[in-house]
Amino acid sequence: MEILEDVIRPGTKRGLDFVILEELRKRTGIMPNEVLKFAMSEILCNALDTDATVINISVQAKDYDFVKLIIRDNGTKQLSLENVKLILDFENKASSKRGFLRVSRGYLGNALKCIFGYSYALAIAKGLKPPEIVIESGPCRYTVNLKVDRVRETIDSKIAVEQRANTVYTTFIVKLPWNGDYEGVERQFLTMENIVFATSMVNPTRSISYNFFDTKKGSLGSKIENTDPVKQQTSILWYTQKQFEILFNDFLRARPDTKLKELIALFRGFTAKKVIREILQKLSSSNHDSGNEGSVQFFPATPISEVSQTNIIQLFHILRAKAKPISKRSIGSVLGCVGKETFEALRERHGWKRLRYTKIPAFRVEPSFKIDPYDNPDRVAFPYLIELAVFDRDNDNEGLKVFQCVNFMASMEDIFSRIFNIKYRLGRVGITEDMPVTVLLHLVCPVLKWLNYGKSGLDE
Repeated sequence: MEILEDVIRPGTKRGLDFVILEELRKRTGIMPNEVLKFAMSEILCNALDTDATVINISVQAKDYDFVKLIIRDNGTKQLSLENVKLILDFENKASSKRGFLRVSRGYLGNALKCIFGYSYALAIAKGLKPPEIVIESGPCRYTVNLKVDRVRETIDSKIAVEQRANTVYTTFIVKLPWNGDYEGVERQFLTMENIVFATSMVNPTRSISYNFFDTKKGSLGSKIENTDPVKQQTSILWYTQKQFEILFNDFLRARPDTKLKELIALFRGFTAKKVIREILQKLSSSNHDSGNEGSVQFFPATPISEVSQTNIIQLFHILRAKAKPISKRSIGSVLGCVGKETFEALRERHGWKRLRYTKIPAFRVEPSFKIDPYDNPDRVAFPYLIELAVFDRDNDNEGLKVFQCVNFMASMEDIFSRIFNIKYRLGRVGITEDMPVTVLLHLVCPVLKWLNYGKSGLDE
């Protein structure tokens, strides 16, 4: 069944950017020797954004030229041929979830394009034949070969479709060139193992197993049930007028037959039929009062193609006026969180000695200066939540371990360095590098400003 949020794909054309190493490095913030862990992290993100309960990660080296990354999940969402073609639409930089402000880990689209592009570009740079990309989902196996036309500056994809018997798992198989440097790859494995471990801590109801060259392997999660899931809500109060107009017009280009009731119901508090009718009655009244000749009467089934640009702005203000603000007490339930009880269960599972936990809900208002009136269409207020879990371990000679997570996904980078020096703050309270302590800092927020697509750091 098509999900309305998945139909938005317009974006800026980028030609060959996705298969040029320097452009990929700028786009992702990832160096070529780090692509393996980047690929694992992003495909894991996409698996976690489904309803999958079992995720398997494998890295194999069957020959000297390539390492093979295989990530399999049992999520119920199946990828059709049309979905695969959209993923491989290199002419547009946007993902299917462009413009939505909500808690989300990964975005199926841009990251995969970068991973597939790196596979191609690295192979060309090493004088190798670019490897096939394999996607298995539902009853189909899609084998993809990227076809780059440097004269026309386009990337086409040849997709072979085969039927398969196993329809339970969705699988991504990506080959990445390497030079047989086992030590270099194993250094990445340490980071990858930490990513999987920390991700399992903020997703304890998922079973995540991994096997890297048969040298590092494990199975984590799935034994804890009472945790709040990631919430997929969005609020009109998190959007500026311009952002709402862009979102509306993206829907207009992607699927003009979308009904007004479908679009309005995407926003928190506006799912009830009575509320939608009230909003549209007010919009119709505003349209009539504007004195436009032949003004349209809006109904729940009215297609969005019949809404003028003036009406879009009117709708935005009507929704903003009717939206109920989120209280600080309800931020956790709106955004979702791991919670003290879940972290306590994790402490018991790992046999750690003690848990110290704090949860800080707050709001960020932009612009931040106080003289800005609240009816300013460019003023937004969005909630965020910070969870800090500090575990005291027995003396295992491994010292301090610090994990950073955003929106229920671990990062492979020091993403908070621009806004918060974690180790310095820990030192201020007496936690040093040699102490057997595990620290997990988790930010949950629907509006994130990354420095690049590689998510190497959060902007202030």
